[in-house]
Amino acid sequence: MHHPSGKLGHEAVSFEYGADENTAVLSFQSGASKRIIRVEDILTVIEDTPHGTYRIVVVLNSDSDLSSSSSSKSRVKIESLQVTNIPQSFVNAHSGTRLPPHFLIPRYHDDTPNLHIVISAKSGIGEARQFYDDVLKIILDSLDCNSTSYNLHTTESDRSITDLSRTVFLPRANEGVAQTILLLSGDGGIVDVVNVLLSFARSESYVKPVIGLLVLGTGNALAQSTGLNRGSTKGLRSILKGKPHSLPTFTATFSPGSEYLVDEGKSTDPLPTSSEGLGFVYGAVVCSWGLHASLVADSDTAEYRKYGSDRFQMAARELLVPSDGSASHIYRGRITLFRKDDKGREDSLTLERREHMYILTSLVSNLEETFKISPRSKPLDGQLRLVHFGAIASTDVMRIMGLAAQGGLHIKDDSVGYDDIDGMRIEFEETDGHWRRICVDGKIVKVNEGGWVEVRQGQRDVLDIIADLDDWHAEQTCRNSML
Repeated sequence: MHHPSGKLGHEAVSFEYGADENTAVLSFQSGASKRIIRVEDILTVIEDTPHGTYRIVVVLNSDSDLSSSSSSKSRVKIESLQVTNIPQSFVNAHSGTRLPPHFLIPRYHDDTPNLHIVISAKSGIGEARQFYDDVLKIILDSLDCNSTSYNLHTTESDRSITDLSRTVFLPRANEGVAQTILLLSGDGGIVDVVNVLLSFARSESYVKPVIGLLVLGTGNALAQSTGLNRGSTKGLRSILKGKPHSLPTFTATFSPGSEYLVDEGKSTDPLPTSSEGLGFVYGAVVCSWGLHASLVADSDTAEYRKYGSDRFQMAARELLVPSDGSASHIYRGRITLFRKDDKGREDSLTLERREHMYILTSLVSNLEETFKISPRSKPLDGQLRLVHFGAIASTDVMRIMGLAAQGGLHIKDDSVGYDDIDGMRIEFEETDGHWRRICVDGKIVKVNEGGWVEVRQGQRDVLDIIADLDDWHAEQTCRNSML
């Protein structure tokens, strides 16, 4: 730790650079007043004039008179702090930010940019446009990447990203054109792109698009599990400092007659189908049935979305302790797990249990910031894992979910199964379609009566995602050192 004297603006202060509650921080002390800046909120440190003077560019939550609940829009802003005589180790760690290589790509043959920014207007609680105006555009301008350097797209419907992927991203990728796409959305934006890239033919010249996810949805499991959502930068710090990594995916195949539920479950859309008439959906996060799928489906309404990520807990409470006084539902079906041995031979195991409460296959560790559903999962490791338990009392379900929010302690509970798998098949024994809903990365599919779904990991490599895994590992080391 360092305690040099310097200045913040014109005020004499002392600096301290170290760890505070598992997080690296730079703190400024002036008399009895102390201000703390989390390193994860810092975008860059720029040397200024005169020599020894620096500007710390940081993204902070602005003060607001709105409610402090997570349903309120928490505006973020850029602040530039002028300092002198800060610890050199801090300067070395955070200076030198410039446009990364994945931004410096040739323009298309018609002279339009191959850098795209997609604002998902309806994601989360509607912060995407404000973040672009107040943060992203300012930072890009400062790095000589002005609005002529990228294509700006704003979604107009739930199909906008799918249509953009089909008409722009996929054709250019098939022509061998490098593209970087900044998505201001939740997990759903990436899933839309993945499904187009995997559902249509790819040429021998295909070049994987690179995705930078700016975390502005309510379903942010992928971001939480790769460290994108640390601090207030919404993933911008990782995009500027990170590198592209292959995004693992899985395929969920459905029996004929299965269909998407849309418009708050009031309407349906057909699934893409194979030549055998089977429906299929690709995912990169989770495929679930039971409590998780039901709460995601039930909370996907305009009324629930006003509450941000709190909507999931609200829907879960209604499912576990229904307001009409009825018992919580028991989900019935036959579940078979698939695993490969060291020689690549596949074995299957059918669970004896036919009554269930929670069935979730996952490629990620965290569904929310503190909700670690799969503690063995590492960022982008590509291993599909299953978390499951049977029909137990609602109080026990809530206890297990509470353990999951304590670093994944639920997997030590005798009621909970936790397995590395290569695939899973569910054959439904439910007459009411309401209980045959499957969640694939936030999309809801209703399976036909007597139908099935089969999930398989390890799909083709069609997309890279930008992540700062060095930063992720450093944070884990910092956390472990404090234990």
